[in-house]
Amino acid sequence: MSEEGAHQAYATPIAASLAEFTEKLIARRGVEQANVLFGGQIGPATEALSARTNSIGVGDVAPDFSLPTAERRTWNLAEHLAQGKFSSLVVVFYRGTWCGYCNIYLRGLLAILSPLSDANAALIAVSPEAAPESIDNAGVGSTFPVLIDQGGKVAEQFGLTFEMNDAAKSILKCSGFDIDKRNADGRWTLPVPGTFVIDRSGHVAYAHVDADYRNRPEPQEIVTICRSLRR
Repeated sequence: MSEEGAHQAYATPIAASLAEFTEKLIARRGVEQANVLFGGQIGPATEALSARTNSIGVGDVAPDFSLPTAERRTWNLAEHLAQGKFSSLVVVFYRGTWCGYCNIYLRGLLAILSPLSDANAALIAVSPEAAPESIDNAGVGSTFPVLIDQGGKVAEQFGLTFEMNDAAKSILKCSGFDIDKRNADGRWTLPVPGTFVIDRSGHVAYAHVDADYRNRPEPQEIVTICRSLRR
């Protein structure tokens, strides 16, 4: 995956960048193996979402949570809201630095930090991945808080957790991606990619959750929502 400058990432639609990444992944792995990877993650994620009774959506009060940051501080939602500094908060559930799709999306979000700031919005990422240095390698560690969600407890509060099937696990292991070793709890629990915008009162004003991890919302769409909440 090539690294693009912030201005390029903002100018290029995320959908186009993700589609290009999919084409390269299929070319590298072959159609059969790529389909096993896709199906082995999208299928279980779809089943997990459909079985959920606690999914968080627009209009719901966001569940309060406290998590350690990659810099080993503690971040708390209630405290953040109580400060009253921001009109909205963007919460992104991030599978990990091993996921090329997540990295493309986060770099797209990096490119809209200035418009988000203008909209008086804050941004955090929540990931089950343990190692702060791996977060830094993705180029986001010192830009906005990356919270370590050990065991996917906060992702579970939002109704997002799932585990890919054994066939997909096997392919990733053979490629050197031992997710259980990367995650803070030593398991394969992952969040379905989700992006939420929480307003000043703690209610969810926007939610994008898709079992197909190849699909992400356009950053400009998030900026538009945050601008509508600015006050």
